[in-house]
Formats: sequence, C-alpha cells, structure tokens
Amino acid sequence: MKATLYLDVLSLWCLYADRSIDRLLSTYGQRLQFDWRISLIRGEEPLGYDRSAQDFFYRRGAHLTGAALNPNWLGGPTTSTLDANLAAEAARSLGKGDRSVPRALMDAAMVEGREVWRKEVAVEVAAEAAGLPRDRLVGALSDPRVRAATLRTTSEMLALGVSERPVIVFESDIPDRAILSGVWAYEPMQALCETMLRDEERFLAFNAENPRP
Repeated sequence: MKATLYLDVLSLWCLYADRSIDRLLSTYGQRLQFDWRISLIRGEEPLGYDRSAQDFFYRRGAHLTGAALNPNWLGGPTTSTLDANLAAEAARSLGKGDRSVPRALMDAAMVEGREVWRKEVAVEVAAEAAGLPRDRLVGALSDPRVRAATLRTTSEMLALGVSERPVIVFESDIPDRAILSGVWAYEPMQALCETMLRDEERFLAFNAENPRP
C-alpha cells in the first residue's frame, strides 16, 4: 500500500503528523510505501500573522498533542514558508527525496526555533541534511522547475477537495483510496492502514481461489 503526505515544512500539524508517520512505518515496514509532497500553506504569499497569534497556535497544539514546539522561528506577518519548502523540493530535485530534508527543516524551525523561513538558513539546514554543497542547492532552489513543482503539488492537494494540512492519501492495490485531512495522530492512520491492508489481502486471496467468470 502507498501513503502520500502533503505537507508544508513550517506547519506544526505537519510536524506532528510526521512523527506519527515514523510509528506507521515502524509498524508496517515494507508493506507501506511512503512519499511526501509539498503543499504550501499560503502559496507564495506571507503568513500574515504576528508572534502573539503564533504563540496561541503553538499553545493550542501543545494542549491537543502534549508536545510543545518552539514558535521563535516566525519573523512576523511578512514571513513566508516558500523558501523553506523550495529548499526541500530543491534537494529532492538533486536526488535527495527521502524524509531527511523535510524533517531537518521542520526540526530546525519548530524544535530549535531557527529562522528557517529565511532562504540562507533554509539552504544551510537542507544542504547539511542532504549532504549536498550549498552552491548546488542554491542553484536548484533558483530553478523555475523547482518552484513550479511546489506550486503543482500544492494545486494537486487542493484538487482532492481538502484544505487542512497535513493531508495523507492512502492507496491500496485493489484499488481503494482514503484521504485524511488535518489528521495528525497515529491511531486513525494505523486503523486505516490495518483495514485497507486486510481488505486488499482478502480481496486478492479470493480472486486467486475464485477465478472471475
């Protein structure tokens, strides 16, 4: 089965979901193929809220999840998540498409409080996580194809008819599809995986024993 996470690397709920994905992959291993795609919270526009609003969002997140994050990365209402996400997509374009770069950007911002929204900080974090020279990553980040890819996958998520990130799409081979929007916790993800994998196994076993007329 395949799971695709649509995320903005500066979304606290996407970070919480990323932690749940860790548990999911530990539970199902090779039975679950995972991929991530960028989905910008505000597109190319700034976030538009100040530090007091950010503090409120993070207190609320900690209240719901029990895990406090660091809001100090926010620069103010003009802060955009674009460059941080471009850095993740740029690393992917250079062959580093695993979870290490998005994870490093999320942790640097929301755990360490670093200003990852700034291009130079995003490049530093992403290059180190990817094991790439900074100048190569800067070049890729400036490639219009990388920007186009982030906008395309953002539109791709919205075309699913959902808007609350994180969005996780589960697809089995039979083929069934389930979409979770705004859901960050492990338990509903695990329940979906268990049900869909069970259905897939039973479906295929039945077909193998009962050729279709």
